[in-house]
Amino acid sequence: MSGRGAVASRRRLATSARIFSCAALVAVLSGCASTPALLAGYDDYAAYRATRVSRTLEGRLAAASAYLERHPRGAFVDEVRAYLTRAEPIYYAAKRRTAAGLTAYLATLPRGAFRDEATHRLGELVRERNTGDVLSRAAQQTEAQLATQRAERARIGEEVTAWLRRFLDRRAWGRPLAEAPAEVIVPFSLALPPPRCAPADERAGPGAAVCAKRIPLWFVVTAEGESAPRQAEIEVAVLEDAAGRPIEVTIRGPALFTRLEEARSAREVAPDDAMGRIGGIALAVELARSAFAARVSSDPSCGRQAVAPVVLHLECGGARLVARAGIEAGEDDVVTLTVAPPAR
Repeated sequence: MSGRGAVASRRRLATSARIFSCAALVAVLSGCASTPALLAGYDDYAAYRATRVSRTLEGRLAAASAYLERHPRGAFVDEVRAYLTRAEPIYYAAKRRTAAGLTAYLATLPRGAFRDEATHRLGELVRERNTGDVLSRAAQQTEAQLATQRAERARIGEEVTAWLRRFLDRRAWGRPLAEAPAEVIVPFSLALPPPRCAPADERAGPGAAVCAKRIPLWFVVTAEGESAPRQAEIEVAVLEDAAGRPIEVTIRGPALFTRLEEARSAREVAPDDAMGRIGGIALAVELARSAFAARVSSDPSCGRQAVAPVVLHLECGGARLVARAGIEAGEDDVVTLTVAPPAR
């Protein structure tokens, strides 16, 4: 290269250097070179970046809180603080209504601006929930208890109806009771409590016996605003001839018809409560009439005149049902059945 060429080249390089220096100076003076990204250290920038790129709002909020705590003089303090100041109240407002939301807030911002309020509110909600759980369990237990009591009361009428239907079945007659259908012999002879047998009155014939089964049934009624236990005792007695064949069946119990009314109404029927007693008799008549209709006949001609203490007399098709109400308080109410055996 000639001397002139070398001089020209050096001049161009010097000019470029001056231009670059001026550009750099302009950038510094204009603020381009003083941005936080240029001034921040690696840890500072990495912590700041987490506030921008976390996938969830909780992640960005937690990162912002961590940044302010760890880099109180960081290059991005003003920006991060402004973001947290703007976003945190919105986030808390969305979470403050539920225990799960408050828990999420405290997990995300354990040193947040609403920490004390969130902790107090969360405690209130937990106490309310626990109280609600206790009340709910108590309500469930009460309902279960009431359901059990309803079932116990319903069983009184169900037992009376079941025994009436069993022994209004013609197949239970005309043969030894041990040969009766399973729906009769199983509940009478095999189910607890077992029946007890004893010789019958001589008027029933030589070798006759009575086998009786007592079924105590407990239930609860209301008496003067309080729960009161009651017991209905049902005795099913089968008068059998010497061959073990049923001659007559009685279903009886002390004030049994009154117990039926108490079980139906779930209230005490006092000895002097005439209307309650009448209601019990009417219910017993209804149950007996329904069982007779189901097994024998519902024809009105089956009805016979009933003279006190008889409250129901049905007779037709070889079957006879008589219901008698006890006269004195606590006296047995009785339903007597006789059924002609099926023709062979």
